[in-house]
Amino acid sequence: MSQPKAVVQASIIHQIIKEAHQKSVTPPLIRQNLHADTIQVYKLIEFFDEQLEKNGVAYSHVETFDSPNTLGDVLSDYLCIMNLKHLNFTKPTNVAFPNILTWELLTSVPFEHDEDKTVLMQESLEQTRYRRITNHLTKALHHHVYAEHMTTGDHLPMIFYTLDGVEYLDIALLSLTDAITINEETGEIIDTNHIDASNLKIACRINITKLQKHKYESSDTSYKAENYIHWIQKGTSSKIPEYIQDFLPIRVRLDDTVATTKLMKSLINYLDESPFDEKSKKELQSEVLTLLGHKAKNKESVNIVDEIDPILATKSTLSNLTIAVEDSFKTFRENNGYAATDENNSNIFAPATKPLQNYEMFSLDFGEISDDGILKISGSRSLLGEEVKLKEGDNDEAVIEIKVNSENLPAVRKLFK
Repeated sequence: MSQPKAVVQASIIHQIIKEAHQKSVTPPLIRQNLHADTIQVYKLIEFFDEQLEKNGVAYSHVETFDSPNTLGDVLSDYLCIMNLKHLNFTKPTNVAFPNILTWELLTSVPFEHDEDKTVLMQESLEQTRYRRITNHLTKALHHHVYAEHMTTGDHLPMIFYTLDGVEYLDIALLSLTDAITINEETGEIIDTNHIDASNLKIACRINITKLQKHKYESSDTSYKAENYIHWIQKGTSSKIPEYIQDFLPIRVRLDDTVATTKLMKSLINYLDESPFDEKSKKELQSEVLTLLGHKAKNKESVNIVDEIDPILATKSTLSNLTIAVEDSFKTFRENNGYAATDENNSNIFAPATKPLQNYEMFSLDFGEISDDGILKISGSRSLLGEEVKLKEGDNDEAVIEIKVNSENLPAVRKLFK
C-alpha cells in the first residue's frame, strides 16, 4: 500500500538579509509568487522528513499566543477559527452556516502595499491567505534575527500542506552554497537532489491541527497541550538559538544541568542492557565524559546524534558487534525520555560541569588480597557518599564503608577468606 501524498496548500521561499553584527536593518525579501505545486516541493518535504527522522529529537509547543512577533501570534490571528472548531478549509461551506464561506469567518490578513494585482487574480482566496501569512511570519522572524548580534540572514522556505487529514507547516533556515539549488531571483526550488544537509541550520515542523486545538482550548486552565512543534538544529555552535525559541515561542527552555544528567543516565542505562562487554562499557562512558567535559569547559554545545552516537557506532565496529537500528542508543533514547511527550529532550545542549562530576569513575585498589587476585573497587563518582561512604571518627581516623550487593557478595567473601 503506497504512502498518502501530501497536498500542498502553499509553498514559498522568502529571505532574511543580515550579516553578523550588522547595525543597520535590511528589510526582508518578501517574494510575490507562490511556488507551483511541483515535484521539487514534495522533494523538499521529503528532505525535511529525512532530517527530522535522523536528527530531530526536540519537541515542544507554543507557550503563548499573545506575544507579538511570534509564530504563535500570527497563526492564532490568521489561521485559527475561534469558537468554530469544526470548520476547515477543505469545505467551501459548513452545514451549520450554509451561506457563509469558511474563509469569511477568519480575520483578514493584512496585505503588502506593493502587492501585485496580477498575482491576486491568479490565486485562490485560500492561497492569498497562506501567502500573506508567510509574509507576516517572515517579518516576525526578521525581528528576532536582528535582536541578536551574531545571527546571520538565510533563505526561509515555508510549506503549508496537509497529510492524511492533518495540516502541517514546514519552516527552515537554509544557507546557500553551490550544492543548494534555489533560484536567487524568484526563490523557486530548481532541484533538491544535491541539497547539502549541513547547510540546514534550523528546521521546524508544526502540526497546525494540534496548534489550532491548543488555541481553542487555551482558555481552559485544566487543558494540557500536546507537543506539536518538532525541530532540529544542525551543528553544535550553540544550543537551539534563543531567537528561534523567542520566535515560536516554545514552552521548554532547556535546562543544561538537567539535560546533562539525563543524557548520562540514558547512556548508562543503555550500556547496562547493551551487548558491549564490561571493558567496552567503561571505555565508552569515559570517552563520552571526556567529550562532555571538554564541551563544558569551552562552553560549547554537544550534538548527541552527530557526536555521541558515532562513538558508540565506532566501538561496536571495533568490537565486531552488529547493533540493529531498533537496538541503537538513538532508539533507546526515544523510547526512554526523549519522545515527543518528554521534556529536556533536545539532541543539542550545552553540557554543565557539575553533574558530570557524578559520573567520573573512581577506583580503589587494595592490592593483592589472596592468591585469587587483586581487590579493586571502581564505579562512578555518583556512588561516593551513597554506596561508598567515608565515616570519620575521633583522632583523625576514618573508615571507608562500602555497600556490597548480594550479586557480588560471594566473590568478595572469597577474597577476604
